[in-house]
Amino acid sequence: MLTTILAFVLTLGIVIIIHELGHFLVCKWTGIYVKTFSIGFGPKLLRKRYGETEYALSVVPFGGYVKMAGEGVLEDVQDTATGQDALYPIGTEEGDREAALRDDPIPADRHFRNHPTWQRLAVILGGPFANLLLAFVIYTANVLASGLMVIPVTEVGVVLPDTPAAAAGIRSGDEILAVDDRPVETWDEILQFSLQPILEADAEATAGTSVTLTLRRDGEEITRDLTPHRRDGIWRLGLEPGDTRVGLVQKDGPADRIGLERGDRVVSVDGRPVRSFGEIARIINAGAGREIVVAWERDGRRIEQAVVPEAAEVLPDSTIGRIYFDRLYETRRVGLGTALSIGISATGRTITATVSALTNLFDIGLDSVGGPIRIGQVAGEMLRWSFGHLLQFIAFFSVNLFLLNLLPIPVLDGGHVVFILIEMIFGRQVDQRVQAIATQVGLILLLLLMTFVVVVDFVKVLPV
Repeated sequence: MLTTILAFVLTLGIVIIIHELGHFLVCKWTGIYVKTFSIGFGPKLLRKRYGETEYALSVVPFGGYVKMAGEGVLEDVQDTATGQDALYPIGTEEGDREAALRDDPIPADRHFRNHPTWQRLAVILGGPFANLLLAFVIYTANVLASGLMVIPVTEVGVVLPDTPAAAAGIRSGDEILAVDDRPVETWDEILQFSLQPILEADAEATAGTSVTLTLRRDGEEITRDLTPHRRDGIWRLGLEPGDTRVGLVQKDGPADRIGLERGDRVVSVDGRPVRSFGEIARIINAGAGREIVVAWERDGRRIEQAVVPEAAEVLPDSTIGRIYFDRLYETRRVGLGTALSIGISATGRTITATVSALTNLFDIGLDSVGGPIRIGQVAGEMLRWSFGHLLQFIAFFSVNLFLLNLLPIPVLDGGHVVFILIEMIFGRQVDQRVQAIATQVGLILLLLLMTFVVVVDFVKVLPV
């Protein structure tokens, strides 16, 4: 429980602080006066003024805000949501508000609404893009510090039926020496050299393109032509690496409790010999809630232990069994240029995956949306794997926050972007009352969505 709470606080705290810091720094750059920088909403638990800005920690932790001078009628709506006083002292009567504004000591040229549209747009976009930058920095720093994780074998473990590898006559136990005469030392290189020509060209035009694998079989070198095919949007070979060694084991998970350790070689699961990590996963995934026996070798001796895979939800109404250990990876040091390239690619893949999930949300089911409880559960699970896993989740979550904040919903950053773009097109600001009404509607919708996901979270964790 403490691990989950710590991971939850770290995840939300980091992404919220970075998001609000993005808004704040652009305000400082453009000269806009910032009244309050708050982590959280509602009544302030802690507050401290440094210079012209009050920094606060507020009671509701699911977000934050940067309050700028001169946000107009929208400030009233924001204050209603946050429980804060706006430009006016607490207790100011409605009829005295214009007088309070006239007496406001903040220069007019430092009010948000009096700045050029491009500066206001930069302020609004500063938060989401700070989250995007955070994800990129985490992905890049992680691979730069820890190295690139690779599968350190080239031996074929399993040839899946009805696949290009089966059609090419490749067998379990074959060792792949080269792809199109390019020597390979890891499974990652096999996939890269086999699929790179297709991925870099037009998919339809290259369908049917083959690669030549040089194999060692029974001490002899042979060649086989293999034609990758595409299924479910993914190019596949039909091969699985022949390595069943254990890598990372999640702390306090079922695998940890039965004594599995890094470097152990799994030899059978549920009485069936295994030759690849894919075979291990398929048997355990199908065994949720029932006892199975896992056998492994360590230092020349065989160990067997019974374990019950925990049911883990992967899709609504779909669960798999998991005992929480990973395959063995090795790391390869990379330079800054490679790390930056990997960081860009990883950030792009996360954006693509998140957009795909959002566009298919109604097909997947609204109950697949996770709220604060689910975020805490996943964050806690990642921290039990390692701190590096938690950082990867923070990067993923930060990209999600980047995209969600850009949705064109008033009260979110994307809604404000729409108002400013309309102003840029038509040459005049959207009426303040229209903005206020739209923001109030957006706030109601957002609160309804938050209520929905919290209820779904509670339903999922309540005992049946």
